[in-house]
Parts: sequence; C-alpha cells; structure tokens
Amino acid sequence: MPVRLAADAGDAPLFAAASPQEFARAFRLTPEGAVRYLQGRARVRVTYDWHELWQDEHARAFTVSRLTRADLLEAIRQRIEASVQGDLSRRDFVRDVKAMLREAGWWGENRVLTPDGREVKTHFHPRRLNLIYDVNTRMAYAAGRWERVQAAKASHPFLRYVTRADERVRQSHRQWHNVTLPVDDPWWRTHYPPCGWRCRCTAVALRAKDAEGNPSLKRQAPQEPLVEWKNPVTGELRQVPYAIDPGFGYNAGEAAARWRGLIDAARDKVARYAAATGAGLADDLAPLIERDWAGWVEDVLAGRERNRLGWLGVISPLDLAHLVQAGIEPLSAEVMVRPGLLRGPKAARHARDGDVIPDALWRVLPALFRQARALLVDVKSGKPLWVLPGGGDGTAQLAMQVDFVTGRPKRTTNAMVSAYRVTLGNLRNRLREGSVRLLWGSLE
Repeated sequence: MPVRLAADAGDAPLFAAASPQEFARAFRLTPEGAVRYLQGRARVRVTYDWHELWQDEHARAFTVSRLTRADLLEAIRQRIEASVQGDLSRRDFVRDVKAMLREAGWWGENRVLTPDGREVKTHFHPRRLNLIYDVNTRMAYAAGRWERVQAAKASHPFLRYVTRADERVRQSHRQWHNVTLPVDDPWWRTHYPPCGWRCRCTAVALRAKDAEGNPSLKRQAPQEPLVEWKNPVTGELRQVPYAIDPGFGYNAGEAAARWRGLIDAARDKVARYAAATGAGLADDLAPLIERDWAGWVEDVLAGRERNRLGWLGVISPLDLAHLVQAGIEPLSAEVMVRPGLLRGPKAARHARDGDVIPDALWRVLPALFRQARALLVDVKSGKPLWVLPGGGDGTAQLAMQVDFVTGRPKRTTNAMVSAYRVTLGNLRNRLREGSVRLLWGSLE
C-alpha cells in the first residue's frame, strides 16, 4: 500500500481533509481489489523519510516516515486494511492509533536519528493521522478501481478524468477535468488519480459511444513538460510530471509497474547505502531479487540482453564481516553479474573445458548464492570467491570484483567476473597449496 506521509505536517502540501460524508460518497462500495492491494504488502519498511520509498515501491511496502518501530508500523497497516474493508471508520482509526502511539511513547514530539546521525524532531498529532488515513485509503481504492477498469475495458474502453468541481480543486488538476483517453493510453501511467496529497480526483470508465458522442470531453492528452525535482533526502535529481506531487506520478493499479518500480528503488537503496546497512536487507530483498533475476536471465540466455548487469543478490552480514576482517571493504553490498558469463567468450571457453555452469543452475543462482557453502579469497588477485552448492562433488565458484565501475550509466557496484564449475577436491588442493584462503565454511 502506498504511503505518502510527510515527516511532519509542514513537509508536504496539506489541503483541507475530505469530510467523512464526502469520503463515504466517493467510495460507497469497497472494491475487493482495494483489499487485495492492501493485503499484498506482506512487509513493512522502517524508513526515516517518505522520500526513501519512491513511487511504485509504496505499492509493495508500508512506511510511516520517522516511525522506526516495525511493530507499530505493522499495527497501523492492519488498521488501514480494516478501514478499507469497512471494519474501521476514520474516527476509529485516529482514536485507535493515537492510543497505541501514546502507550508506546510516540505521541506528540519525539526525537529520532537521521541516516547520517543527526537528531531531528518528529510529531504525531491528529492531523497527521488523518493524512495517513486519507492517502492510504484513497490509493488503495484507486488500485481496486483500476482492476475493474481493466476487467471492463472491452465494453468500456475509455477513461475520463474527473475532479470534484469545487473551490478546493487545484487549478492544475482542474485543467485535467474531462480528459478522456483510451484505458491503455500512456497518460494514465502517470496521471491516474490520486495525483497528490489530499487529491480527491478520480477516473471513470466510459463506453465508446458515450466518449465519442460527447463534445465536452477532451480527447487529447495534455502536452505538459517534465519538471526537475531534487529528492531532499538523497539529493538525487528526478524528472517528475508537471503538476503532480513528487512521488505520485505513477499508476497505483499497475502491478507490473509496481514491481518494476520497487525493484529499481530497492537496487538504488542498496547501492546508495553503506555496505553494512545494505547487507542487513539481504533476506527482505530476496523475493524481489529472484523476480528481477528471472526475467534478466531468460533474456540473456535467449540472446536478447548483452549489456545490462543482472542483480544476483546482496552480500550477507556474515560474508561482509569476514570480508572486512580480511581487509576487503566494498562500498556497497550490491552484487551483480555480467551477462557475458552466461553467453559470451568466457562461457564458451568453459563450455569447451567442460566446466560451464548449466542453464538450470543459472536460473536459480540467487537462491544458491544465499546458500553458499564457503567463502574464500584468491591470494593473488584478492578477489572473494563464493562456493555454491551444485550437487555431488561438483559445485559452482563465483569470483567477485569489489567496487566494479560500470560504463553506461557510470556506477560503482560489485560484479561477478568469473563463474564456472569446480570440484571440492580441486578447491581443497588449492587451499593446501596456499593459492586461496578460507574465510568461512567447509570444503568437506
């Protein structure tokens, strides 16, 4: 479920909250898809600021900025879900969450540490809880409506942007009123409402004859430029849609977009964080990594991808601790794989030598990487070597170049630069000869 909660009330545009009567009129029936959307967020995320979860990532995670207790986050998430299911009103939600935060010592003013160690103030008050309620429930209902729009597009192939037509509508959103485009028009990827904090706009499906026979409808997508926005937490510059609050320029109902956005955001986070912080996310990120890997590895094996690196995983806390002890200190915990290891000169050479990693193992490599049986270091090159399970006496060995710099775009990561099958007997011989050093694990 997306959460667009400002760190404090002044951090985001606050418009007058919709009254309970308005909310009931807008969402008289609870779409089953909204509930599924909320239930699909299996985990909460503890973050300092809502900017740390970008757009589509909110669709698979729940966060309340500067609330660093995962148990409280989960309790709030459950109450949001109960609200969408019709079991909890706005008043009930505010009452229950206020009591819970008060008991936990989080009500009113608190002090928390930022990622760089600074101490800052945060406040919890009724207006903030109303903001949480409004934004989350509206985004959930939007996702539920999108499911129905997709299911009915054969008979209702058009979608019409509709504002509430009162004095509280933003002028920029007012200009979108009656924009009517095919359901699959790219404009809805960024302009499917809500499009900002407290946005009350919606989109209504239309039959072709109703859309084509109404001269008041605007049948062309507005031509508006992207504008530059600087993430106040990361300092990253992004191009965001004009007149849409940063972080809202996506379609909450597009499952594929949600996953892609979450994967990209997760990778950016791991790459940006110090290695020790990123390593702590290894277990949480495993499902995302495997989903991303599945598409990448098939593209590489089919010859459709020759440049983009594949995301193999995250250096685990155990691995990182042993690497640091051995004097190897990567900047981040991100681990990537070059496509040439699967299809390229190196792969062809290993195929001739009879020690190539078979495609079946490549397809499940992220899981094998998390189950590594040993970590060594090559004494001559200094490269860490992961020994993975492979069945029988045969196993896979991966060599990683720490702080590998990519070309386009330029980025510092950790990349596997060789991968082939070896026997445990061969590894034991190299260990006795002193060409490799065992950091942890067993070769028996």
